[in-house]
Amino acid sequence: MPIGFLTAAERDQLNRFPTLIPDEDLRAFFLLSDADQMAINHQREDHTRLGFALQLCALRYLGFAPHDLHTTPWEVVAYVAHQLHVSPESLQAYGQRIKTRTMHRQQVQIHRGFRKAMPLDFYALQTWLVERALEHDQPMLLLQLACDELRRQHIVRPGLTRLERLVATARQQAYTGFRE
Repeated sequence: MPIGFLTAAERDQLNRFPTLIPDEDLRAFFLLSDADQMAINHQREDHTRLGFALQLCALRYLGFAPHDLHTTPWEVVAYVAHQLHVSPESLQAYGQRIKTRTMHRQQVQIHRGFRKAMPLDFYALQTWLVERALEHDQPMLLLQLACDELRRQHIVRPGLTRLERLVATARQQAYTGFRE
């Protein structure tokens, strides 16, 4: 069974925001709470406040923050900027310093209660995926289920190559276990 099943286009799509975000998702995942506002307001400049807020919302919505926040759909940027009373165009100045983006990513993870996956998390996810693979053999569905499970557990989604390997191994284990 192939380990890498994602095309370059699928990989690109899965590493960014979807092009269209339904209104109900916009209201559910991009509405800033008072606690969110307090964390965001530790940032001094408009562009750092907006970038921080978008990373926070992305983690809540996607389970990770895309490297390039400039690909965020305009309606999301405008919705979040409106809540912060900043111009949506201020996002253009965000991310010029990689150190700032990295520091914000770490702060956002702490604020949202997310953490990076540890070896035991990968083992548990692998075991969980084998059970799903006994029910469904479609790699894209298994990948989506894995991403949903990680988000439920507040674990930052690892890289897609790592997830592809987990899905491929789970499918193989389910197949060989079924044959025995």
